[in-house]
Amino acid sequence: MTSFDTRPLAEDLLLLCAEPTTGRLRLPTTFPTVIAGAALAELHLGGAITLDGRRITGFRPPGDRDGFAPGVLAELERAGEARRPTTLDHALRKLPRRAGPRYHLDRLTEQGALTVATHRFLGLPHRRWTAVRPDTAALIAGRVAATLARTADSGPATPAEERDHQLAGLIGAARLDRRLYPGAAGAPTRRAVRQLARSLPVAGAVKRALDRRRSAASA
Repeated sequence: MTSFDTRPLAEDLLLLCAEPTTGRLRLPTTFPTVIAGAALAELHLGGAITLDGRRITGFRPPGDRDGFAPGVLAELERAGEARRPTTLDHALRKLPRRAGPRYHLDRLTEQGALTVATHRFLGLPHRRWTAVRPDTAALIAGRVAATLARTADSGPATPAEERDHQLAGLIGAARLDRRLYPGAAGAPTRRAVRQLARSLPVAGAVKRALDRRRSAASA
């Protein structure tokens, strides 16, 4: 099984949606956009894309041979050919169909982190994923909270800490922070998470995309 330290951001985000008692995954309808943001953050962490604020200014083939990252990068390069410079906001509009949760749900199932059961609803098959360890979300959330507390003054100093900062920003953009860090005890972590959702380029792009979607839905 992949360790928490090396698991892709998208897969950590999916596991953070596991209910604490049953382990059943409850994915918000906004999650395709969040997972697309996780793919962008992963490429940025790996040096496959370079950023200047909201702009994607460079592309470099990823060092791994994973079947997902090269496809996302190819999509970004095509977007860049049609629109220069490509922005994170534009990329997010292009990526959700390719960077959807299903790829990572299947990977987590193959790794033994999830189980999947198929049911029928109105005559159509419906899959339900469950975390093998119901405490998985709490473990990931606790690790992120510890990283944010440790780096509150100095900022991230290691690749693992930088990954946790990116994950925290995506947690804030997806509005998972109140569920993961409830009550007065979680308030410092919620504040740190929301600040990163505003300040980190990729998380900020995800937040803007979801805010636009919510505004349109309420209009």
